[in-house]
Amino acid sequence: MKICIYGAGAVGGHLAARLITAGHDEVSLVARGAHLRAIQQNGLKVFRGEEIYTARPFAATDDPSSLPPQDVVLVTLKAQALPGAAAAIERLLAKDGAAVFAVNGIPWWWNKGTNNPQEHLECVDPGGELWARLKDRSLGCVIYSPNEVIEPGIIKTAMGDRWVFGEPDSAPSSRVDRLVQAFQAAKINGVAATDFRYDIWHKLLINCGLNPVAALTRLPTAKMTASPEVRAERCKVMLEVLDVALACGTDLRGKVDLEELVAPKKRPGSNMASMLQDVMAGRSLEHDAILGQVVEFARQHNISVPRCELMLVLLRGLNQQLMDEAAART
Repeated sequence: MKICIYGAGAVGGHLAARLITAGHDEVSLVARGAHLRAIQQNGLKVFRGEEIYTARPFAATDDPSSLPPQDVVLVTLKAQALPGAAAAIERLLAKDGAAVFAVNGIPWWWNKGTNNPQEHLECVDPGGELWARLKDRSLGCVIYSPNEVIEPGIIKTAMGDRWVFGEPDSAPSSRVDRLVQAFQAAKINGVAATDFRYDIWHKLLINCGLNPVAALTRLPTAKMTASPEVRAERCKVMLEVLDVALACGTDLRGKVDLEELVAPKKRPGSNMASMLQDVMAGRSLEHDAILGQVVEFARQHNISVPRCELMLVLLRGLNQQLMDEAAART
């Protein structure tokens, strides 16, 4: 298959290196800036536990129109960057190609396969550009894989990653099966979802209790875990999200251990949550996909989520400050 990783930063770069190393597919990258220049000059290097992956892509570019049509476009951009890339992603797809959106939060295609099949989510897809162009050509992906670009072209990741793929309506799919087979052939833990919306809410529960708090406190995971007060507040945020998920048709109550999600024993080390990485780098934040749409759902169902609402307001303010500072530097 021809596979393009669209947005080959920390997550996409890690994935690209492992797919390229397996050698089964033609893998191209869309990236930008110093990270792209390093990849073009030296290839990718990924540290994963004791494993080291070094790989050179078939092509690496900041111009997706320079690539041939792709069988799979794995989109690893942050959610807030997706609407602006909709047209380029559509043009990049081969006739029977599929775009796979591996992003945090409530995905833009959420209403596909629901009772609101004609409505886009304005919070995460302003104007409905993604919905209009890609709703019938897309798959979703829930990622369990912390990654960090430690310098351009070099990525640190963790063992035990998992990539869950699904159709928006969770139906069995040859598109999903083909993608899972490609991942498994590369010795990557790719699986097909049996209840994709459960998987989305489960990961979102973790993100809502982790990323906003990390961004606002600037604490790495070990220091958040070490504070009983921070752990307690994170659990309270997650309890609000459980109520919203239930109102939207997914019941996670009694199926998740909030304390384990807040301080996972299976992954006891420390890292910087992705939103904290964005704060430290002065990049825009994916607050609307992670919290904004949750708050919108809560309002639609008349559910009180004061902690989510407060953090959303604070994150939007922080995001504006980051964007003002970025503009001042240019």
